[in-house]
Amino acid sequence: MRLFAAGLLLALATASQGAQLTIYTTDYPPLSMLAADGRISGIGIDMLRQAGRNSGISLDIRADLSWKRAQQITQQTRNACIYPLTRAAEREQRYRWASLLNPGELGLFALADGPRPATLAAASKLRTVVMLGTTAEDRLKEHNFSYSTTQAPADSLRMLLHRAVDLWAVHDLVASYYAAQQGIAIKHVLKLTSADSWLGCNPAVPDTLTASLDKAIAQLRSNGESERINRNYLRRPPPP
Repeated sequence: MRLFAAGLLLALATASQGAQLTIYTTDYPPLSMLAADGRISGIGIDMLRQAGRNSGISLDIRADLSWKRAQQITQQTRNACIYPLTRAAEREQRYRWASLLNPGELGLFALADGPRPATLAAASKLRTVVMLGTTAEDRLKEHNFSYSTTQAPADSLRMLLHRAVDLWAVHDLVASYYAAQQGIAIKHVLKLTSADSWLGCNPAVPDTLTASLDKAIAQLRSNGESERINRNYLRRPPPP
């Protein structure tokens, strides 16, 4: 079985040698992080780069578009992918879902001394902030929230800290990371939905490429490399 798996990975890597994909991302620590000098890193980004090297696929990772625009370009460009993307019914047919990189959930967060609504219906009456173009925003619409939008999680947390809003709708890992880095005490109030972070590709991206990347990512999990990457980012300060 091990020989078969190794042979399959080798065959996929051979088939994908020389291939190139453009991956669009955004500043969404710790999954994807944009430094002041333009360097892009993060838990998922490092996993993708390593998987690209292992599978022989050249990855051009970019963070030069707004999140909403990045989604549009990915849907229109044959060799494009986007990360981190949450699967949702309204997105299911727009992408080829290449690989699950990070499990998680979307939730509502408040300051430690902030409100704790018991239901989403009660929470919808409060002031909420969310990053524009995200699945969290879609879930707020479904539950008839009145909300403000920002272009980055740091801006959302700033609004929460200054009490311009009561709740922050965001990925749980992102909320925990930002709050810890800023020394801000927040609390999880309610779950919106599961929010695993995927690499989503244009449907025209060949099966051989997505399968090769997915196999390489699975190998990172099995050999412990993905866990090492996680520990590295969850214990380091944010990029300058």
